[in-house]
Amino acid sequence: MRAALTLATIALVASVSASDTLDLADGKSPDGSFSVRVRAPMESGEMAQLEVLSVAAKTVVGTTDTGGYAHYPAVAEAASTSVLWSPDSKHLAVMTRGTKRSTELRLYRVTASGLAEILLPSSKDRAFQLLKAREAYRCVFQRPKKWIDNDTLIVLASGDIANSMGDKIPIWYEVEVTFNVPAKKITDAKIITKKPKEG
Repeated sequence: MRAALTLATIALVASVSASDTLDLADGKSPDGSFSVRVRAPMESGEMAQLEVLSVAAKTVVGTTDTGGYAHYPAVAEAASTSVLWSPDSKHLAVMTRGTKRSTELRLYRVTASGLAEILLPSSKDRAFQLLKAREAYRCVFQRPKKWIDNDTLIVLASGDIANSMGDKIPIWYEVEVTFNVPAKKITDAKIITKKPKEG
């Protein structure tokens, strides 16, 4: 009886831990080698983790945090955590939500042996330079938009800035920032939207 109860408990724990992950909608790499999921926190107060898995080996090759704003399972929604693979499946751009009004962009090189973060210049800083802005009004977002090829990533920097005309209506902006990933540098930036923020 005790052995049966122990086995039942182990099965229950295994099923709970297996169900405490959610695959991200765009998590599968183009070549099918990797997938990305969000794992629920193991303990109260901890952040959910973003896990990159080797599909063939069925093992986790690397993890990173999910920003800490949204709780599991909402953290797996595209508004809180989104990923964008390079066409060759070697790089993974990740957007996480740090606060209600901000997101962060990270870039990783992915191999079967792990994740290596690639530090890029700030797309927000480049957008502010282009806009001649000093500070955000309330919102600062960065989201991977698309890969042009294996080396070229476009990021959408958006948010609001104080209106330099002196009135109280902030300016909403969207700026496309293009990165050359191997060179770790910005190669282009252009304003897509710049208008008074409504609502």
